[in-house]
Amino acid sequence: MIGALTGDYIGSIYEFCNTQDPYFPLVESGKSITDDSICTIAIANAILENIPYEDALKVVCLRHPFPMGGYGSGFGHWLWSDRPYQYNSCGNGSAMRVSAIGWAFEKEDVMLREAERSAMCTHNHKEGIKGAQATAHAVWFFRHYKSDLEGFRRLMTQYYPEWEMYYKPFREYNAYCQNTLPLCIQEVVYGTSYEDTIRNTILCGGDSDTNGAIAGAIAGARWGVPLDLWHSAYSTIDDDLKSIVDKFITKFNVTG
Repeated sequence: MIGALTGDYIGSIYEFCNTQDPYFPLVESGKSITDDSICTIAIANAILENIPYEDALKVVCLRHPFPMGGYGSGFGHWLWSDRPYQYNSCGNGSAMRVSAIGWAFEKEDVMLREAERSAMCTHNHKEGIKGAQATAHAVWFFRHYKSDLEGFRRLMTQYYPEWEMYYKPFREYNAYCQNTLPLCIQEVVYGTSYEDTIRNTILCGGDSDTNGAIAGAIAGARWGVPLDLWHSAYSTIDDDLKSIVDKFITKFNVTG
């Protein structure tokens, strides 16, 4: 979860203005958490308060209606609707907000069920659900088996059989789970650290903050997050959201 918030922060200013500079600064003025982190924190709050995911998303996101970059159009319509509805999305929003579930639930089957539930309220398309489960499963796996990279590769192949052969840069701003997840998985597998993974993910272009959040969630579980990067991201979170983050990190001993 820390990795997701930090990856979102690092990619925030590049969402609509991608960088090709391999030495871009990971911390710089103007960066902030975005809607990705707010939704992630909302899912964490649902777990803490034992309330439905859709209720937590509504409450937390409506308290923060104008994040950096704004909410996606489909989610925005859902958020301000008087009657929440499933809109059959396969967008990567289901994956970018799910990392807390990989930290909170110890039993694998329960974690997968909760990941599905977190997606279903909006992203009920089969690819939206799969993206959420794959991300939560990746976080859960590295929490338990940090050194088993081959096991991780096999696990991800169950979700995306051709992830190793799929390489198509994000530059056309493809925000579907079925395109985002294979590339994020690649960057985690071939990365050498949290920083290296995030840098390479952002350099792929496209939806930089969300790509950073997803790859960051997995890389954080694998390596942990450098404190200087986390402190920079944390400093852009307001007190309302920090209270949720702090409670969640303490309760579930989140380290990445």
